[in-house]
Amino acid sequence: MQKILENKLVCPGCHGLLTYQKETLICRHAACTATPKQWPVLEGVPILLDESRTTFRLAEVLSSAAGKAASAATTGVALPFLRGKWRHKLSRLWHLRPGLSRNVAADRNYQHLGRLLQPLPQAVVLIVGCGNEGDGIHHLRAIPGVTLVNLDVQWTSSVTIVADAQQLPFADQQFDAVVLQQILEHVLDAQQVEAELFRTLKEEGLLYCELPFLQPNHGGAHDLLRFTWSGHRRFWRRFTQLDAGACCGPGMALAHMIQQFARAWLPFSSWRIFSDWLTDWLFWWLKYADGWLTRTPAGLDGASAFYFLGRKSRQILSDHELIRNYRGEQ
Repeated sequence: MQKILENKLVCPGCHGLLTYQKETLICRHAACTATPKQWPVLEGVPILLDESRTTFRLAEVLSSAAGKAASAATTGVALPFLRGKWRHKLSRLWHLRPGLSRNVAADRNYQHLGRLLQPLPQAVVLIVGCGNEGDGIHHLRAIPGVTLVNLDVQWTSSVTIVADAQQLPFADQQFDAVVLQQILEHVLDAQQVEAELFRTLKEEGLLYCELPFLQPNHGGAHDLLRFTWSGHRRFWRRFTQLDAGACCGPGMALAHMIQQFARAWLPFSSWRIFSDWLTDWLFWWLKYADGWLTRTPAGLDGASAFYFLGRKSRQILSDHELIRNYRGEQ
């Protein structure tokens, strides 16, 4: 278990202190149960999923960590009727596609966040939904003295702790900043996540969030939320806005909608792989208009995704201020 977590971890259920015993974390707080709750620590990574309060299961995480999902990751495409060299060749061809997504603001925004963190001694940043680390995170990793704590509900190559963002297993006011990477749209109770982030952030701590607006479903049953410009700002009303805007513009939104339109005509999921490859090559160029379009009022109204950079505050944004904050053209 990494030393940076030793004094920060608490029980995700009762927030009682945890004790480390061999490869297990134990909560003996009376608020839990008469029987102490236990969580595994695998390869130094605590797995703190309270199965009574989350849809994710310890067994699934452990099996993923053991490598049972490795075969699906070798191709990136699901074509059960292909085997051997043909599957490998198709995988290489698939990865040559140009893609329809482009985050035009990530580098600039993470550099801004990094400048805000630099004056802080030994700043600790929680990355919620770390995955394999998204665009711009390397700017934070390059800052001397900044420590990243990578949290996800799944086992990934960069994960520091496995937990559900709706029940963060951290004591109050532990982090100088929190970053949400493509996570808020995938949680069952986004308001609970906001409350947990607010609780675990230090006073005047920083928050950076990217959230989709005009995007097709990209998480199956786990894709639950979209916000307009005003909706995104109101969600973070307990934070003072330092910067906000569109990180993915209407060009990307249009390209993905065209691709989803093409998919809707095809009856078999295996056919959609070829459709995706074709639409990627036909419409990849649309995303390059977003460098300009995200700066226009109409571009905000049709953005694919928004970003918000804020600071924890004791004041709550009023709805009158919210309306004045709108920057679209309508």
